[in-house]
Amino acid sequence: MIRIYPQRGGALNENDRLDLARLLIKAGYKVRIGKEKMNGGSTYTYFIEYEEVRNGA
Repeated sequence: MIRIYPQRGGALNENDRLDLARLLIKAGYKVRIGKEKMNGGSTYTYFIEYEEVRNGA
């Protein structure tokens, strides 16, 4: 799966992540929104993962 992270200095809020996921789903991609701790810190970084759905999958 390919991940989309917010760019340095910017962030995607929840509505932005959902809008982007909605567009990817409409374009035929399988989408997952997740979060992870970066560099062992206490804050989370949110990301969007997507991959192309193959016929019969």
